[in-house]
Amino acid sequence: MVNSDVDEDVDSLSLSSPLDKPLLATIDAVALVIFSALGKASHSADGSIDIPGIMVTAFPFLLSWFATSPITGVYKDEEESGIVEAGKLAAKGWIVAVPLGCALRGVIKGYVPPAPFVIVTMIVTLVMLAGSRILYTVVDEKFSNSE
Repeated sequence: MVNSDVDEDVDSLSLSSPLDKPLLATIDAVALVIFSALGKASHSADGSIDIPGIMVTAFPFLLSWFATSPITGVYKDEEESGIVEAGKLAAKGWIVAVPLGCALRGVIKGYVPPAPFVIVTMIVTLVMLAGSRILYTVVDEKFSNSE
């Protein structure tokens, strides 16, 4: 094995962190908080916004998203970029983090979340995370190419 091969192996094993891409991490967090706000408002009798309730609902999803991000690589620099890759990377993190978030929410609430909650959560979070990352990629590429 040549020295450059060792460097490539180390690079491929390096873990990414939300701190590597703070703007993207903020966008992910906002998407998950908006998901929680929509859910809380849709189950509220008068459609009101309960900020503490939203944050309690968002907490297990935020925790699981950011805790698994080094493993899933959602903040790692990719060789290829574009909207397809942005969607794939979101899905890669989503498939691990969101089921874990559902499980954590169940532990916090003291019961297994009902199947409809899990199904809606899986669909809506995928759309929101992938959609926000695709939008981020489009804007980033537009501004990167205009310089």
